[in-house]
Amino acid sequence: MIGEIFRLIRVPAIAFVGGFLVVGGWMWAPKISNLIQSLFSGGPSVSLFADMNRIGRPEVAPVVRSCIFKVVDVGPDAQKMEPSAAYFILKAGTMQANVSAALGKSDRWSESQTINLATSWGELANCIYAQDDRELCDPDNRAAAVEATTKFFAFAKQTEGSTGKPAISASAARVLEGFGDRLLIMLKNHRRYGTLVAADFGSFAPSEIMRIMREEKETRDICKR
Repeated sequence: MIGEIFRLIRVPAIAFVGGFLVVGGWMWAPKISNLIQSLFSGGPSVSLFADMNRIGRPEVAPVVRSCIFKVVDVGPDAQKMEPSAAYFILKAGTMQANVSAALGKSDRWSESQTINLATSWGELANCIYAQDDRELCDPDNRAAAVEATTKFFAFAKQTEGSTGKPAISASAARVLEGFGDRLLIMLKNHRRYGTLVAADFGSFAPSEIMRIMREEKETRDICKR
């Protein structure tokens, strides 16, 4: 049963998540997600340094509700699963990959997982930014955009070839490059609109994000009527 569920999910998740979901733990997923985020992000918000009123909780964001099942495919169970639980699955796979990287684990499975995670976070980020620009005036939506964008660029960076490690396939590289190009354009727009600022991403954001936050200037604040 557990194996069948996770064959349907794009991002591999750690085994305890499968058991947790199967026995009916979906109702607690938002609380567990908050705990994990607190442990690995310094608190309930995505950024360690953003104004607490600017950044909310990504797992309950309306844009996540609209987009998450385009990324985490659970088949017919999507009718019963809370979007926050699906988001937790994506986060759990991300945490597992981070632990593997910290332990220096590098094998074909972990490299494939990194590509899958980069693709999934890229899909989610692109879906979020495809919404109306003013959607990011909502703190939860803004948090979701920040987290998805940050995770995409972080995992995309990990897929780049290096000494002793082959580069990913040309087709996968084109997909990730397409996601990245679109996200950079949309980041520039939101920086100019005032919906995203450098503090939203904290001090350890990928260089691509911080370059845009540094070079682009806010021209207006679309969140102020």
